[in-house]
Amino acid sequence: MLEVLAHAFRENPMNVVIHGSNPARRVRANRAGLRALVLDSESSTWARVIRNDEEVVGGLVAVPPGLFPLAPPSVWRLAGCFIQQGARAMDQWGFVSESLRERHPLEDHWYLSVLGVAPEFQGQGYGGRLLDDLIRHAGEGDQPIYLESDREESVRFYERRGFQSCDETQLLGVKCHCLGLGFSEKKPDLCDSVREL
Repeated sequence: MLEVLAHAFRENPMNVVIHGSNPARRVRANRAGLRALVLDSESSTWARVIRNDEEVVGGLVAVPPGLFPLAPPSVWRLAGCFIQQGARAMDQWGFVSESLRERHPLEDHWYLSVLGVAPEFQGQGYGGRLLDDLIRHAGEGDQPIYLESDREESVRFYERRGFQSCDETQLLGVKCHCLGLGFSEKKPDLCDSVREL
């Protein structure tokens, strides 16, 4: 799954801004970041893969209600990120992550951290099947789902499945959309970046 996701996110606008124009470099950097997310948080997340015959072609990682934010990656994983991404990229990803974390809804929710399909299998329904599985699972507990996306085509994909745009922001010159599904209509603080203390 890590290899598939590393390629699936290779062309994301934020990825290009942070890691530069070399696609191979972006895939290497993605691998390191995804290892830190997926391998160090597997006991706290809900992950699924989808296959075409025996080949993994996509996957998702979601954080159940009450478990976001996840614990930081191990020192070992951070060292791998440093080697594969560099200090500047890690600093930029830290800024992006913290900025987006401040926009999370206050209402308990599932957080769809990543959902991706190998580029050669995109547009064939695999992503929709993964997302439908999460929607079914979250619906069993009557919990909403929240995510962010920096790809316009991904935003349309989620909107076709009932997600609503609740906020957007510019980070490092890239437009990031906040999307939610199943949140109560009367919650005015969905994706509100201003929090009362």
